[in-house]
Amino acid sequence: MNKTIPIITAAIALTLFSTSIAYATNHNVSIFADALRFADSNTYKNSNYGISIQPPLNWEALNNLPPNISNQSIVTFSNNDKTQLATFGIYHRYIASNVIDAINNHTDNDILATIAQEMTHKDTDSNTIVYNGVVDRFTDGVRVTISSATHYSLDNSTSLSENIIYFLDNGNQYTLDLTSNPDNIDKNSQLFEDSASTFLASQTNPVPEFPIAPTILVIGMFSVIFIFRIKSS
Repeated sequence: MNKTIPIITAAIALTLFSTSIAYATNHNVSIFADALRFADSNTYKNSNYGISIQPPLNWEALNNLPPNISNQSIVTFSNNDKTQLATFGIYHRYIASNVIDAINNHTDNDILATIAQEMTHKDTDSNTIVYNGVVDRFTDGVRVTISSATHYSLDNSTSLSENIIYFLDNGNQYTLDLTSNPDNIDKNSQLFEDSASTFLASQTNPVPEFPIAPTILVIGMFSVIFIFRIKSS
């Protein structure tokens, strides 16, 4: 079962994210400073997007996935274990300078509230809630780590997700998305985070110009989230 988080394009008032889960840290270094040492050893490299990463051990890239499954990911890795299936996708999109300014000029709580509101979803088939969030600010961008759970009514199952979103000042956004079943989330989350620590992006394409009125800059933050859900089975 595939679930795509809908994009909210209407004006929505920001609700402050609970400060008990809004941790933030400022770093006076590049967002990829620690990953630079893996530039030569990373085994997955994509020159079209200027990225490289060391996938979790024994995880393989899934090839020829249909669009409704891949959701246009750059790459999707899987542990290929049908008893505890987990997937790890990497996504890219461009963000306008107006949106970058909005992210840089709003509080960590505002950013987390926006993303949480975007990811929270409920209908007759499933219910997604966000339960943790961390914002890290760097000299060249903002990194957001956020966790969520999705419950599926059809078979009463639950999948857990962890997303690491890179909002780069050069106009690129990358999203790393892990989806796992609850029984193996601790193991898979550690593998995911270890792999994410090697993620390196060197793309410097110019920021596209999308005129956005100052009064709706925050709304633009809603439209930059690109996250998918694949139900583990």
